[in-house]
Amino acid sequence: MSSSSISTFRWVDLVRVIGAYLVVMAHVSYNGDGSVLISGYYFVLSRIAVPLFFMVSGYLLLRKEEPYGEFFRKRALKVVLPFFIWSVIYLLWKREGFESGFSIKLVASYLLKIVRGPRENHLWFFYALIGLYLFTPILRVFVARASLRDLCYFCGLWFVVVPVFSFLQEFTPLKIGFELYFIAGYSGYFMLGHLLGMFQYTRYQLYGLALLIFIISIGTTVLNYLVKSEYFVSYLGMNIVLMTAFAFVLLREVQIGDRLSNFLAPFGRASFGIYLVHVIVLATLEQLPVIRDWFSAGSSIYMIPLLGLLGFLVSFVIVAIIQKIPVLRWSVP
Repeated sequence: MSSSSISTFRWVDLVRVIGAYLVVMAHVSYNGDGSVLISGYYFVLSRIAVPLFFMVSGYLLLRKEEPYGEFFRKRALKVVLPFFIWSVIYLLWKREGFESGFSIKLVASYLLKIVRGPRENHLWFFYALIGLYLFTPILRVFVARASLRDLCYFCGLWFVVVPVFSFLQEFTPLKIGFELYFIAGYSGYFMLGHLLGMFQYTRYQLYGLALLIFIISIGTTVLNYLVKSEYFVSYLGMNIVLMTAFAFVLLREVQIGDRLSNFLAPFGRASFGIYLVHVIVLATLEQLPVIRDWFSAGSSIYMIPLLGLLGFLVSFVIVAIIQKIPVLRWSVP
């Protein structure tokens, strides 16, 4: 591998589109025929989606230089505003607190609920991302002055402290008593995206990484079926971290021509919105006549990916329409 700079970010749209699709597929509630291992395998594959988003953000943001004010203004418009909008949308969708009607008390209760935690499971992404964005200016100072050894040390330390120590505490009597909170969480994905994006890879290395992803995904599916531990499908498990890192490298090296780039671009722009709206879309599709039967028809081998694709495309159409409406488009930047 040798150090290189990337002249185009076309691959970023590819990562975003695949990531958004995998998230939608993960939330398909399929009840038809098929092996538990098949649906389990699809779920395992989907676990790399959100970490890929973190890695892409790290790749794009950590190498940039911009004033604090400009950085936080952009993040407020692109992340914080949609965070509050969609938190409220999901509260309204579930009609939480509507028993006594609309009031100032209801608004205050909504704000308290939003601050305490995600109002729908997939919105947890905001809470992790906003924390990373607050830390980004500090990470940028480190990255600007860090040597390759410094970056490797950071990522290596994170891998040991988070995935490895978590594994030891889950499956052995060993308990770690040291205070290591400073290196916990998803900051490692952020930095790993920057580090792995510094290199170019040979064709044989890429073939090897593809093979490793297949082996790890099969092994994870079997282990998750046999052991029934949340660790194996955790975003911070060793297996998921390795799969995500390898997938990031592979997708970054994909050569994308003009035609494919033009095709992916609108889906890439809508990927964040697809992530936000897809839960409502899938829940609605499951209730529609005819379509609801598809969620129990056929075999999981092809129905889970197809239903995921249906949810993805319907979500895309909705987001594309919203993005053309002047005021509403701020909810799906």
